[in-house]
Amino acid sequence: MNMIHSFFSANGYVFELLFATAFYIWGQKHRKNFVMRVFTVVIGMLMVSMLWQLLPIKNPLTDSMRTAVFFVLCTLGVTFCFHVNFMESAFYNTAAAATQHLCFKAASSVVMLFTRNGIEISVLNDIVYVAAIVVFEAVCGLFFGNKLRKESLKTTHTSSPTVLLLLIGMQLCTNWFQNLFDKYDVGYKPYTVFVMFDMICCLFLLMLQCEIVRNQKEQESNAIMQHLLYQQKQQMKLSQETIDLINVKCHDIKNQIATLGNNIPEDELADLKRAIDIYDTAFKSGNEVLDVLLMEKFMQCENKKIRLDCMIDGELLSFMKKSDVYALFGNAIDNAIEAVDKINDEEKRCINIRVKKSRGMILIHVENQYLGELSFEEGLPQTTKKDKRYHGFGMKSIRMIVEKYHGFLSAGSKDNIFSLDILLPVPK
Repeated sequence: MNMIHSFFSANGYVFELLFATAFYIWGQKHRKNFVMRVFTVVIGMLMVSMLWQLLPIKNPLTDSMRTAVFFVLCTLGVTFCFHVNFMESAFYNTAAAATQHLCFKAASSVVMLFTRNGIEISVLNDIVYVAAIVVFEAVCGLFFGNKLRKESLKTTHTSSPTVLLLLIGMQLCTNWFQNLFDKYDVGYKPYTVFVMFDMICCLFLLMLQCEIVRNQKEQESNAIMQHLLYQQKQQMKLSQETIDLINVKCHDIKNQIATLGNNIPEDELADLKRAIDIYDTAFKSGNEVLDVLLMEKFMQCENKKIRLDCMIDGELLSFMKKSDVYALFGNAIDNAIEAVDKINDEEKRCINIRVKKSRGMILIHVENQYLGELSFEEGLPQTTKKDKRYHGFGMKSIRMIVEKYHGFLSAGSKDNIFSLDILLPVPK
């Protein structure tokens, strides 16, 4: 019994660190022979820990070196067991080491309260410590681990090696100062103040990592949206040229039909005229860019047998950049077409678009039916596609354009009808 107690007392740090790491690495893709790899890492770290106990010199420096060595071993162990690179693993393990240190201090403080109240039963104190650190690490790991995973799309680490080194340095410094305070008897009150400061530093470090990941995600999202907006701007120019060319050709074909009409069978002539009418349809909303876009989307809807019902006063949008008008309505209509195209009932295959002035504001309303369930996050519908990394930016770009013009966006669904409402202030 004493041997078991001594073993866990001497090597408990390894188990605490690995337990904390599990909360941050959980969900990553396993490498082949995963169980065997994990077993190898655990045994390897325990062997290093036992060998470390044989060192003849023990002081704050060797204790700090021990922390650094196990940080590196755990980082390498994660890359050995999971499909993550070294920087990702180091980022995860910085959070895990900060969690272990924070919970170690918290659990030790709980045990200290017992001993100061006269409870000095070794076995009882050990049980209290183990129970406390397991609970603290589980709560802390679940909260910050879930937060890091939620904020990440694919990677969950900073792309800057300098920032990562600073994070690792901050975490290792907490252990260095702890070892110094443990060596010198500074008294109960100063030590308590240091413990509180130490725990706050670890907590701030974890919060900083979450903020870094959130900021990294936003930068990546903004970069993708800017690229999409640029592509839409180029598409707008191409669409204008294409529509103009189609109209010219349709006009030429009409002249030829007028000349050769008597030589073409009536049924074929009717079909030909009907086809030309589709491409010769002209939207006159009062906004040239919007007319080009609506013509393009009308042809898409006609091909998919979707009704596009528009009542638009395009002159109200004359203050907006052409590329913004194209991107805003293009994304809104594309999302509606994608949703309606899944509906088999012809009566429900309809998209309604309204642009009008209401109570001193410009109201943009897009409405369509859909199948299935919609989930919303931060007021926007979430993409139903599996690859969320490169999808779901349409609504975000719409919101970005609306905010650019100091407007308001509202999206909602009721009875399988999705509605997008945008209010834009009329410029003075």
